[in-house]
Amino acid sequence: MDENRLPLIGLTGGIASGKSTVSKYLRQQGFHVIDADKLGHRVLEPGQASYEQIIEYFGKKILNSDSTINRRALGNIVFNDPAQLQILNRISHPLIRSMILQEIEKFASHSRGGLVFLEAAILLEGKNLPACQQIWVVETKADHAITRLQNRNQFSKKEAEARLKSQINNETRRKFADVLIENNGSHRELILQVDAALDRMKL
Repeated sequence: MDENRLPLIGLTGGIASGKSTVSKYLRQQGFHVIDADKLGHRVLEPGQASYEQIIEYFGKKILNSDSTINRRALGNIVFNDPAQLQILNRISHPLIRSMILQEIEKFASHSRGGLVFLEAAILLEGKNLPACQQIWVVETKADHAITRLQNRNQFSKKEAEARLKSQINNETRRKFADVLIENNGSHRELILQVDAALDRMKL
């Protein structure tokens, strides 16, 4: 597989920006969408190559009683300390990259237009992630994202702000955007922007 010519479109944006809503719609339109967040959960599972490395570094304090990793406990460590987050990414990203390449190879021929979307919050920060033909950025205002995180994930305001601050800001993402989708209005307004982007690609 020539990684410089992957049939891959990156879909990114800050946490709670609306990426999942766009992903769901893209799936309904016949595209295969790889969810990097779900792959990130898989690499934390017992039996994965990265599991033992994560326990060795972060300690057993992040484990549940059944020896699975408590993602919230791990998140409270790494999302409050950029250096710790970099270490987690260094452990997990090579395996996530391998999983992404496997999914592209498996599903591209069955996806609309032969293209696969990669939904990844850290697409621009993830140095080990495959190259994309285009970058689509979903953007929402910070106060909207914080409110969504509090309602959706039951985070405190402090936890929500820490998650948001652990990622690059909207202004930085815009510099990399081939397509910018603003999610500050209605669901219909969001979907119309996605349709317009697909129309420009003639898919």
